[in-house]
Order: sequence, then structure tokens, then C-alpha cells
Amino acid sequence: MPTIIALDVSLSMTRPIPNQSSNTGSSSTGGSENVLTYHQLAVQGVNYVLDYLTKHARLEFVSLIVYSSLFEVVVDFTRDYDAIRQALHKIEHYDKTSLENVLVAVNNAFKAHWGSQNYCQIIFITDCGVGMGPSSLKNTIINIQTYKATCVAAVAAAAAAAAAATSEGSKTSGGSGGASAAPVPQPSDNQWVGFSYPSKLSFMCLGSLATDSAFRCGTKLYQQLLDVSGQKGQLFVPRMKMKHEDTAVDETSSPAATGDDGEDILRQLTRASSLEAFETMCDTNYRQFEATLRCGGYFRLEDPITVWPAPLPYTARDVLGGETTKLMSRRLEVCGFLSMSDIGSPMSVSRHLILPRGAVGSDYADAVVKGSSTGGGIKNGHAHTSAEERLEADIKVFYSKSDAGEHHAHGGEEHGPDGADVNKESVCVLLHGALKVENMAALVLLGDAWYGFIYSYADGKKKWNLMLNVLPPGTDVVPWLGDLRYLGTLEDAFAGENPSFPIKADKRSYSQNIVVWIRQAGLQSDIQKVLRHAKKLPEKTQHFYKELNRIRRAALSLGFVELLEGLAHIFEREITTLPLSASPDCSMQLTHAAMELRNPTNRDLKSIIHALPTQYNQLG
Repeated sequence: MPTIIALDVSLSMTRPIPNQSSNTGSSSTGGSENVLTYHQLAVQGVNYVLDYLTKHARLEFVSLIVYSSLFEVVVDFTRDYDAIRQALHKIEHYDKTSLENVLVAVNNAFKAHWGSQNYCQIIFITDCGVGMGPSSLKNTIINIQTYKATCVAAVAAAAAAAAAATSEGSKTSGGSGGASAAPVPQPSDNQWVGFSYPSKLSFMCLGSLATDSAFRCGTKLYQQLLDVSGQKGQLFVPRMKMKHEDTAVDETSSPAATGDDGEDILRQLTRASSLEAFETMCDTNYRQFEATLRCGGYFRLEDPITVWPAPLPYTARDVLGGETTKLMSRRLEVCGFLSMSDIGSPMSVSRHLILPRGAVGSDYADAVVKGSSTGGGIKNGHAHTSAEERLEADIKVFYSKSDAGEHHAHGGEEHGPDGADVNKESVCVLLHGALKVENMAALVLLGDAWYGFIYSYADGKKKWNLMLNVLPPGTDVVPWLGDLRYLGTLEDAFAGENPSFPIKADKRSYSQNIVVWIRQAGLQSDIQKVLRHAKKLPEKTQHFYKELNRIRRAALSLGFVELLEGLAHIFEREITTLPLSASPDCSMQLTHAAMELRNPTNRDLKSIIHALPTQYNQLG
């Protein structure tokens, strides 16, 4: 989940914060030496974000962009946060604020590095300047509203044309298809109408709503920008001391501190209030997803983990347009294990790292003792009624007490950097080692009818990680595995039954000579095969046209009409490179094939390109 930090370096950010010398209680001479500006507060906020990421999300890629009327990528996406800290000391200030230019730059920069499927956190740190002239924020909002109105009008016109065609009894598929597929106007290159990838836009607004009228107007426009564009985002404004809090000042205070001027001073922006806003933003956007990984019924095969990056809510839309949002459970249950070759490469929603989370041994022991002391212990929310369950509860208490005793006996000498006992067993380590050696993956239940796979993944030559691959919600999302609820063990297989995957049908209902162009090499090999047959004409005339028709049908089925024109150009170029020993039929057949590929009447799937009868191939 990469992060882009956009820092406002317009001239308004160089302003000093008003009344800060009186607020800090320093003298006039001392206050003039330590005057804080909006830019200095913004730099402190960036450092706070970097410190927070270093502590809680050190794997985040961060990029720093500065902007005024133009923009500059100061530091590209990196995990070296010290490079960003050093770059903050070399920033210069420029002219007015132009928000739309930097929004377009952020959109293009992220797509160039990460594509349109990854999630991005975008943080703007500004004093809510709105700019002036054609590049002002107000004009940006008007342009977005105009673009949205144009799109709505285009869709309405297409719907009206389709309804008119239906009422007239038109049965031609071309007319109805053209009316329903009316082109939606595209924004210009310098126009921002929202990010083209999943993202969250956070504005860190540095100012006082109580005393700064320009700041109040700016925050309203920034919120209107989020509302009009439909962009997911939030404004974070430093919390000021309200009027009812001002009245709680001690009555023995000086009149200057309790008067109107004193009330304004208490409502001004301070370093503490701005850092509190940054803390709120970090806790909101970078909250860790803490869960419990459970493998089997034995109580020791359970570990607290951290899933990074935090999984996003999955929103599914049905055929009627209704949306359903599902959240991943905080308890991940391992259901079984499958070979990596059986799983293959199914469609996934997202991928996450699974990191072990240190748990205090004494707290865990106290929780187990408390659970077992009430009614013979509790297991999965139910009281232990059978003798086996009571015996298991007693064993848990015994092992928990022994772990707690060993923990106090060592005196805290063997602890990791995060306070966790290095000698304590870890399910993550056990699971990672087993999956890596056996080349298998664990099927995990993530929620109600929602599954995923945990497997060992190499991020480099020496670094291995435990990876969670989240599948789309549902039980039949991997076609070659069938319904995931009905998977069983090898012992459950009947006599003579083949339990391997994929399950093979007795009689195939599809053709074998299918064309697969998932990778570029597949398309290149098919074209090269046609050219090899072309150079061996007239002996390979039948093979040449058989492969040519196969490629033509596949291209037409996929809508890849440009391939036909490309093949025609290739054939014409091959004619000029034929050796002198080549048969005259070769150039004649290639010219005939190029003409037939460009013929519009051959765009039907049922049509077939036949060979040209000549005296060389004796087809006439």
C-alpha cells in the first residue's frame, strides 16, 4: 500500500503562526527568534508520519512531492525514510497554489509505478490555499461538475436512443448496440476528475477555524472537492480549544488570558494541535490488522498475527445493482493443505504478508486460567461437559502455569527486541517451514464462505515470507478445485478413485485445438508457424491456410481485428525477402492471403480463406 506525501510549498506556507509568542509565554525577543511557520509545522508533520511508519509499517513505499503552481517529485517511491528526511531540509518555496496540476501528477506517477489495481494512500499537507485564476480550486470544482453533467447527458441520450429504437421495432443488432454503447466523453490530460485506482485522499489542513476566515473558506472548498469528485477521502483539521473549554480557565488567571484576546490565543494553531491531527490521521489510515491464526484443534497451534497491508472491505455488486460489503474475520482458521501444483494461479483479490505478533506469556496464561476456573473451562464459547474436554482444560492450565513459571525464572533475559520470548513456539515459523519444505499451501477460512491460501513466498534469493492470497468471496471460486467446502483428505477417497487435481471429465465438451494468447510468446509462435509454412509453398499450401484460418478465427473471436492487418503487412514484407530459389507460387499465395485478410467480407467467423489455384499447386 504505497503512500504519496504532497507538500504545499506556496508562499503562504512561509507565514508565521499568529500569536505564538504570547501563547508560549515567552518574551518578545525570545519569541521572535523561535517563530514557527506553517512550513515548519508541515515538516514536523511529515517527520511524524515517517516515524509512525518506521514503527508500525516499515514496509511502506513512500514518495515525496512538492507543489505550488507547478510540482516536483523530490523523492520517488522508496523505503529509505532517511532520504525523505534529508530532502525536507532542501525544499524551496515558490508561487501560488494550484491543486489540480498536482492531482493530475499524482495520478500519473502512481499509475506509472504501480498500475491501476493497487491501493494508495495520498496525503496532502497544506494551509488550504485555494489559488487564483483559471487554476484555482473553485474552477477545478466547476470543471468536475461540468464533466459529470456531460457524462450523465451522454448516458441519458444513449438510453433515449435505445428506447426509441425499441419502440420502432428495430431488430437489427447493430442499431441497438450502437445506441447502448455511446462513447462517454474523456477528460483532458490536464483535468482531474478523480483517481483511476483505489485510493484514499487525506488533506492535513494547517490553520485555525476559529480565527482564520480564509482557512474556513478553504476547508469548505476542499471538502466540496471530495464530495463532487466522489473521491474517498477526509479532511484532518487540528482540534482547537472550544469556547466552553475556555470558560474552564482558572478564575485567578490574568485578565489578558481570560479576555477576548486570550480566547483567540487559545483558539490558534499550535505545534501540539497539529501533531495531534497527524496522529489521528496515522491511526485512521495505517491501523494494523491484528488477527489470530489457528491451525487445528490443539490450543498451542494458535498465534496472534499481523496481516500487512491491512485488508480492505470487499464490495460485491449483484445483477440488480445492490452492493454487499464483507469484512475479513479477525480469526483465520486453517482448514487443510493442498499442493501448490493443484492450486495453480487462481484469481485473487489481494495479497498480504503474515507477520507474527508478540504476545505476553503471563497475560495469555491468566486468560486460560480464568477460562478454566469457571464451570470447568470454556472452549469455543461452550462449557466443558465431557470428561475429555475437562481433561484438555486441565492440561492447558498445567502447561500455562509451567510457561508462566519459566517466564519468571528467566528474568526477562532472553527476549526479542519487541519484548517477545525468543524461545516461545511460533505457529507462523512452524507453518512457514512446513509449507516451504513440502511445497504446499494452507487453505484458510477468512469469513463466512470466504477463503484464501497461505504459502511460502520468496521476495528475493534469501528472504522468505509467509504470504496470504485472498480469493473472492464464495465457495466455488477455483473452478478446477470445485466447491471448497467439500474438499476432503486422501483417506476419504473411494477405492479406485483418483483424488488428484484437476478433476478430469470422462468426455470433453470442448475442442482441443484452442488458441491461447495469454502471453506474448504464444502469439509469436503461432505467427512464426504460419511463416514457416509460407516459405515451403506449394508443398505446405494446405497447412498454411489451415493455420491462417485458425489464427483469423481466434482474432475475430477476441475482437483483435488489428492482428489481421498486421499479418497482411508481414506477408507483404516476406514477399520482398524471398530468396531467388523460392517458388513463384509462394509470392502469389502470400499476396492472395494479404488481400483476403483485408477484405471486409471475410470478417465473418464462418467464412474460410481458400488457397489461390495456380499451375504450381495444381488446385485448379
